Amino acid sequence: MPVQPADRTGLQLVDGLPRLTNPSVDDYCRAAAEYIRHATDLGPKRAKAAQIRLSSTLAKVTLKALRAQGLELRSATAGEHEVGGGLRTVKADVSEITRTDGLTLAVELKPVHLAVGRALWNRFGDMRAFAVNIHLKFPFAVVGGVLTLPTTERVRSNDDSAWKPTSDLLLRAVGRFARAGSRRTEGDAGHLLEAIAVVAFDRLTGCKETDLPAAGTGLRWNDFIEKIAEAYSARFGVV
Repeated sequence: MPVQPADRTGLQLVDGLPRLTNPSVDDYCRAAAEYIRHATDLGPKRAKAAQIRLSSTLAKVTLKALRAQGLELRSATAGEHEVGGGLRTVKADVSEITRTDGLTLAVELKPVHLAVGRALWNRFGDMRAFAVNIHLKFPFAVVGGVLTLPTTERVRSNDDSAWKPTSDLLLRAVGRFARAGSRRTEGDAGHLLEAIAVVAFDRLTGCKETDLPAAGTGLRWNDFIEKIAEAYSARFGVV
């Protein structure tokens, strides 16, 4: 049976996420860092419950941030929602479907909590495939992707004694991420996303990295929210 979001994980910050009335991306980062620090002790069921809570919170934070830009998004959903793409049905983590325009907004969240070196490129590929699938059927849809990751990872899985940095990997990937998140008009290539966010945080403090990604890359959280809001407003108006 699937793990329900109400299952407790034993992690104070993670279990407290559903009780937050106004969660922020900083709340998410602190809870994600807590999960990473204790992941080796959780077991499959509690780990899955933690992942569900984290993803649900990040979806709520994303939708709230977009609405704070002036987008009402009356029909928007935060949480997995099935949408029919040009190739297959997929689940969008944040989405809006309207009677007049069909799918107008689709955001895929791709947290990379563990085994960052192996998972990062797979998650990036998933986001591009998501964009192709959505844009084939809904070329006007505004598609976004959010990658979150810690700046260190375990040298060996299930071993908390040694950690290595992931920042060099992210620095090498920034150029590709920035190009993939550069879709400006509905006539641009369908494999591109309107925007990509990369949220990097310290696993010990849970604080977002202030210099990674660098300013000017367009990949920071606030840049992502602004780009998605701008594209949505240009295509569908502030409704």
